Amino acid sequence: MDIPGYAGQILYVDLTHGEIRKEALDPDLATDFIGGWGINSRLAYDLIPPEADSLSPENAIIIGAGLFPGTIVPGSAELSITTKLPLSGGIGTGCGGGHFSLMLKTSGYDHLVITGKAPTPVYLKVFNDDVELCDARELWGRDTYETVDALQTKYRPCSIIPIGPAGENLVKISVTFIDKGGTVGYGGLPAVMGSKNLKAVVACQGDRGIRVADRARLQKEVNRMMERVMSYRMRPVLIEGGTFAMTKGWAADMGIGIDEWDEIHKKARKTLACPSCPMGDKEVNRISEGEYAPMRAYFTDFMMEVESSGRTPLDNHNRAVKRVDAMNRTGICNIHFYNVLSQMVSLYDQKIITKEDTGGIEIKHDYETVLQLINMTAHRQGFGDVMAEGPLWGARKIGPEAEEHAIHIKGCTPFVDPRQDSMSTMALAQMVHPGRPNYACGGVGIYVQGRPVDQFISHAHRMGISEENIRRIFTAGAFNTGRLTRHAEDWYSLFNCFGQCHRLYIHRFHSIDGFIEFYSAITGMEADAASLLKKGERVWNMMKFLNVRLGFGRTDDRSPDAFFEPKKVQGKEMRLMDYFKNAIITKEDTERMLDDYYDERGWDKETGEPTPEKLKELGLEGF
Repeated sequence: MDIPGYAGQILYVDLTHGEIRKEALDPDLATDFIGGWGINSRLAYDLIPPEADSLSPENAIIIGAGLFPGTIVPGSAELSITTKLPLSGGIGTGCGGGHFSLMLKTSGYDHLVITGKAPTPVYLKVFNDDVELCDARELWGRDTYETVDALQTKYRPCSIIPIGPAGENLVKISVTFIDKGGTVGYGGLPAVMGSKNLKAVVACQGDRGIRVADRARLQKEVNRMMERVMSYRMRPVLIEGGTFAMTKGWAADMGIGIDEWDEIHKKARKTLACPSCPMGDKEVNRISEGEYAPMRAYFTDFMMEVESSGRTPLDNHNRAVKRVDAMNRTGICNIHFYNVLSQMVSLYDQKIITKEDTGGIEIKHDYETVLQLINMTAHRQGFGDVMAEGPLWGARKIGPEAEEHAIHIKGCTPFVDPRQDSMSTMALAQMVHPGRPNYACGGVGIYVQGRPVDQFISHAHRMGISEENIRRIFTAGAFNTGRLTRHAEDWYSLFNCFGQCHRLYIHRFHSIDGFIEFYSAITGMEADAASLLKKGERVWNMMKFLNVRLGFGRTDDRSPDAFFEPKKVQGKEMRLMDYFKNAIITKEDTERMLDDYYDERGWDKETGEPTPEKLKELGLEGF
């Protein structure tokens, strides 16, 4: 295959038999599914048997680089990893930054497929045609940072997807960090790697450059975008203070007072950026004074952390850094951990579990207790073995009464609690996401409450939503959440197919017109808004179909019952409201939102499944 923008090969590695083979990338795959999670989802149809257990050798790990990595498109470093997830039991795709996409493509591969189980711990090294399974027994037991440091010393320049103790111990709430910075694997990817005795994947910088069809056209569009990026008034705030500085206002709105940490954090942090990123929203935190000094920690982000057990604001800041660092090193997802911890604290307070169940530990939010439970969870020691199972499966290990208190969607922790935000597109998106809940796919460029409808319409135009659809979605003072969510998902789908970061700090500068120019300049194939968004819709339907095949349907696309009950935050009672805080949202309201969402997608309202007509429209009738 010789389509500009692509490396042109798929690499297959069978861990069981130690077999390695390469195939040319089918041009039709590139045309129909673009790349990244698009081609991943098509490969998953053939390579992940529906009946396969997520932790069995039959499950596949499919890694996709996307179209944009290896080019000068700003922020084009996103990696997609698709597998059957142990936490949800669904087929899901996690995305993360770092250098892996770039390194994989410079070695000549757009996608990497890993199957089977190695008889002893191994890591996979990819360097041009030199692809090798290497002994990882000396690395087994090391944390994620130590693993990356050891392998970078040996293979630099390279990029590494490691697992820590949580992955080795098959912890379902595990997550990993590409190059110690790009979070990926929400839903338990590291447990899948651990089940295969796969300690890490190393992609070395190869010597195969990425050819683009029209370099001048690509440079012109990059220049146009970068003018806006460099003039963004909040960019200096992000560069100096990171995501902490960008979100401290949100924290204040939720009653989290952390302004006293602002100067402390600025002094401790240094910006990290993925290849081609002009924003640098990741960071290394160097603690040089106070408790835990000296210490170095790496973060995808550091925001809305709170701690008050220290003697001084400096110690409180350092303790919050230490707590997140402990999760990152062991490979524990902080979103899942905090949810499971709160769930267990509630069960403990209600005496549904006692010290007899917890091994003598008083389950509480106390700082030292949290650090202890992080370590126990990562190693499945004592009560940590229960917490390692996540909100649903952990509760089931305790019993039916505990399960009633589990707050989850498809077995996973919700990314947002809409009682503290609203029943927005993000809240609905985490309900309907195939395979696992996620919230970014519902983003339309607005992350602050109470913005006027005109701003939503402006973002709708930026995303390429047609005038006909805009008239159906928006009214003078409101928008239809279900219908808008569908279009936000198709937009998000394009980002993941392109390998383009969709974090808000770079997302805000992209538009459908820019995507058309980037796609056409790189590949030499002309496109328009309708054709690109149709590709995004095709991929979304493919991912949905993969999970319908596993038995997921409308009954799984629902909010936890707890969301319809009041929640107290900082002494204030919060209820589930619409975006404009004009009305309380009921369970019946969310069912109507689902009706609108399925209708907008062209899916069956009763089952939540793509109809034969929709599959045919998207060229998926063969499935």
